[in-house]
Amino acid sequence: MTETIRCRACGFLLYFGEAISRRLYMRAIPSEEAVLEQYGRACPRCGSALTLDSVHVETKGRVSDVAR
Repeated sequence: MTETIRCRACGFLLYFGEAISRRLYMRAIPSEEAVLEQYGRACPRCGSALTLDSVHVETKGRVSDVAR
């Protein structure tokens, strides 16, 4: 499963990678809050304040193979 976190104001990509909640090893990024902290809670592109309410978090799972 992959996860993306984008600024709602301008669409700047803040995080893309394995879904944070499913990471069982290498927990360099322990939560979505930690991602926002890495940017000082401000979008580097537009300067908007970053909170969990002001970003778009999307998690996508794998598409399973269809039986033939």
